[in-house]
Amino acid sequence: MTDAAQLERPAPADDGERRRLVVISVDAMSDVDVPFARTLPNFARILGGAWGSAEAIYPTVTYPNHTSQTTGRTADGHGIYANEKVSPGVRVPEWFWDARDITAPTIFDLAKQEGLTTASVGWPVTGWSPSIDIAVPEIWDRAGLEPTLAVLREASSPRGLEYVDRHAGEVSWARKHVFGRFNTSVATDILRTDRPDVLFVHLVDVDSARHATGRFTPEVKEAFERVDGWIGEILAALEDAGIAEETNVAIVSDHGHVEVGRCFRANRLLVERGFVRLDDSGEVSSWDAWVHGCGLTGQLHLNPEADEATREKVLALVDGWVEDPEILVAAFHQLAEMREDYGYAGPFLGVLEGTSGTNFQNLWEGRSLYGRFDEDYTFLISQHGHLPEQDIQAVFAMTGPDIAEGVRFSRCTVPDEAVTFAHLLGLSFPEADGSVVSEMLRVPAVQQ
Repeated sequence: MTDAAQLERPAPADDGERRRLVVISVDAMSDVDVPFARTLPNFARILGGAWGSAEAIYPTVTYPNHTSQTTGRTADGHGIYANEKVSPGVRVPEWFWDARDITAPTIFDLAKQEGLTTASVGWPVTGWSPSIDIAVPEIWDRAGLEPTLAVLREASSPRGLEYVDRHAGEVSWARKHVFGRFNTSVATDILRTDRPDVLFVHLVDVDSARHATGRFTPEVKEAFERVDGWIGEILAALEDAGIAEETNVAIVSDHGHVEVGRCFRANRLLVERGFVRLDDSGEVSSWDAWVHGCGLTGQLHLNPEADEATREKVLALVDGWVEDPEILVAAFHQLAEMREDYGYAGPFLGVLEGTSGTNFQNLWEGRSLYGRFDEDYTFLISQHGHLPEQDIQAVFAMTGPDIAEGVRFSRCTVPDEAVTFAHLLGLSFPEADGSVVSEMLRVPAVQQ
C-alpha cells in the first residue's frame, strides 16, 4: 500500500491553464486489441500519447475494477467485492449500484473537497452519489425500459436527472438494456453545457459483444468501430466547449476475456449434499453454504448462523471438489490467502477457482455442469472473473497537455490509474494500493 499523500502534487501547468480530466472506459478492451484499435481514428488519437497494459484487481469483473479506477484501492479497501451482492436463493441478485456502498474516498469526493466540478455517465457504483455534481449512473431494472428509466431517474443526481430526461429516448431495449448511444449523448451534452472539471463515462458494447459471440468475432470488431465513433463525439464535444487543450483524456478498461467451455452450478451440488434446502416449489428455503458466482470464479459463503461442525463439513466438501477431475474446480483459495496475494476480501470463506473456461452460476436447479456442445447450453460464450495474472490484460492509455507522446510502458495496475488521475488534478488519496504511472507524464511524479 502506498501512502498517496506522500506523492508530491503536480506543479501548476506551464501554460498557467487549469487542467480537466475525461476518463472513457471501454469495457473489456484488452492489450491485444490495440493493433486494431490503432487503425480506428479516435482510438488512435488517444493511443498516440502514452499507453500500456493494466493488470486488473481480483475479481476481474466490472464493478470492483471500476471502483478501483475511482478509489485507487483493491476490493479489500473499497468494499465492492463483486458485480452483484451475495443473495442466497435470489435468482436475480441486486447489483452494487449504490455509491454509498464504497468504503474508501473516491476521486469524486476529493474533487468536491477542492471545489472541482464532477460528472459521471454510466459509471458503475455511482448511484445516489453524495459527491458527484452530475451523476447519471449505470443502473437498470430487468422488468423493462420504463422501470429502468424510473430507477435511473431515482439514482441520478438532481442535475443528472435533467440529462436523463433530455436523452431518455436514446436508451434502447431489445432483449435487454443498451446504453451506449445514451451514455455518449449525455456525456457530450454535459461537456458542452456544464464543462465539468472531471468526467467519467462507461461504454460497454465491446464487453457485451464478447460475452455473446466470443473474444474475436465480427461482432466485436463492429463494437470497436461503434465505440470509436462515440469517442470521436466526446473529443469533438471537448473542442466545441473550448476545453480540449486543457483536458487530459484517458481510455481505461477493466479486464480481458476467456473463452467459456462449460457452465458450473456449484449450488446444485450443495443442494444434493443438503447444504442448500428447497421448498416444494423448488425455491431455496434455507442454506448453510452458498457459492456466489463471480464469472470464472466463485465465492464460498457460509451462513453466519452455521456452527463450526458445518463449516468443517463444507470445507471438506470443497476439498473433495478440487480433487475430483469431474467437478472442474482447480483450487480453493482461503480468504486470508486472497487478502494477502490480491488485496481481496469480503463476507466469504474463500474463492473457488474453476479450471480454464469454467463459468460459475448462482442457480441451483438442473444439472451441475453444462458443456458448450450440449444441446441445452444457452449461456455466455466468453467470460472473465479469472485471477488477474491469467490471460490477456486490460489497457490504460492517455493523451493531453500533461501526457508524454509516443510512450509505451510495460505494465501498471488498475489502482495505479486512479492515483494517476488524482495526481493530474492536484489531488491525493489518503491511502492507495497503487502509485502514479510516471512513465506516462511529461513531468514525472516525484515521491518524497
